[in-house]
Amino acid sequence: MVYRRLRADIAHGVYRPGPIRIRPIAQRFGVSATPVREALRRLEAEGLVTLRKNQIVINALSEAELRQIFAIRAELETFALRCGAETIANDDELLGTLEDLLDAMDRYETDPENWRPTNQQFHMTLYRAAENPRLESIIDSLMVAIEPYMRLYASTAPSFRAGQAQHRLIVGHLRAGRVDAASAVLREHLRATEETVAAGVSRTNAAENGEVDPA
Repeated sequence: MVYRRLRADIAHGVYRPGPIRIRPIAQRFGVSATPVREALRRLEAEGLVTLRKNQIVINALSEAELRQIFAIRAELETFALRCGAETIANDDELLGTLEDLLDAMDRYETDPENWRPTNQQFHMTLYRAAENPRLESIIDSLMVAIEPYMRLYASTAPSFRAGQAQHRLIVGHLRAGRVDAASAVLREHLRATEETVAAGVSRTNAAENGEVDPA
């Protein structure tokens, strides 16, 4: 329970990058320090925190680290898509679920707080069709690592329409059995998201360092 709650809180920005203390977390959840330490060790293995000798730090990502995560995501997510493509193409109920999620995202065009988790649910529904829990878990951990930055993306993106067009293309290609085309669109979709998020991180880091944004 502590691990799941801490993981979600880090993703949602409840705990921001920087040092944290075990005792307040233990008091918040009504537990001893031991389960908090165990949860933090699991989060360290996922790259979300760093445990130092006398300090625990919520990790912040540099632009370079963010791009590394997107590079890994592109390989793993296109692999997962390929693995589950036949299952998706032959499952009308699953295709209907994907379409329903896309319709929900259309309704959330001006509501980034609801659009963002629905977008993640859409992607994970695609990858879950691969029926590979270990792969799904790795992809999920990478999404959690960049979730605070995706919140920035969702709150500053002028429109989600280009991304939505790509989502619909992916589903259309999968429905028609065009796996290579679906994979290519997904890869381009992740590349475009990476560029938008990286630009936001660069602006944020420049502002925090007192630098002037050239734009």
